Amino acid sequence: MSAEVPALRRGIAILRQLSASNRAVSAGTLVRLLGLPRSTVYDLLGVLEELGMVQRVEAGYVLGPGVHELGASYLRTNPLQNLAAPLVRQLAEDTGGTAQLAVLRGWETVYLLKESSPRSLALITAAGVRLPGYLTATGRAIMAHLPKPELLAALQGETEFVNRTGRGPRMLSQLSAELSLTRRRGYAQEDGEVTPGVRTIAAAVFDVLERPIAAIGVSVADPADEASAAGAPTTVEPVHRTAAALTARLR
Repeated sequence: MSAEVPALRRGIAILRQLSASNRAVSAGTLVRLLGLPRSTVYDLLGVLEELGMVQRVEAGYVLGPGVHELGASYLRTNPLQNLAAPLVRQLAEDTGGTAQLAVLRGWETVYLLKESSPRSLALITAAGVRLPGYLTATGRAIMAHLPKPELLAALQGETEFVNRTGRGPRMLSQLSAELSLTRRRGYAQEDGEVTPGVRTIAAAVFDVLERPIAAIGVSVADPADEASAAGAPTTVEPVHRTAAALTARLR
């Protein structure tokens, strides 16, 4: 049994490398990144492919449908999601917007919960949806509190960021400036970078070790007049309150 443990660790290391990339990763790249023998990497990839955990494509390997099945099961039983559900629902009611709970997986924001008020806008942030973390307020709220090496590891290989609406950071230096602003003001803000005409405010949720493990956000129509847009968003206080309440429940 003990002989299987290193293989398990190495297999999980391969899955984590694939999850941190937004493109296929070649076996040769995995050999270099993990410092493993080429034969070992190919053997592990063969087993993972047989189990549906990875899928071979022309440019290398990507995560397979088996990972999605495990992720879906995790979301159904995730205690973070269960603790957050009533808080997210209340936030939507209090703000009249669409409230979300999200986590960061590699460079992507993954939405665990979405609650909408009757007055809220139609958005694409359904549970299970993934978006570039550097474009979303929830993703930035988490990234702003990550140790720099961890942030760089999550963004490895991202020399040019994805852009949806012509707004948002295009490179690491621009993202770093946005994350510094997020830390100073205590919340992340995204204006039309995912959906035109929509503003999202988000704050990080911390575990008992003060690690940013999730974020609470709320999306509303972006104020049309400059005076309103320049003022402090009215959703900041309820978002802060909700994130703090969830942090307290996790301790």
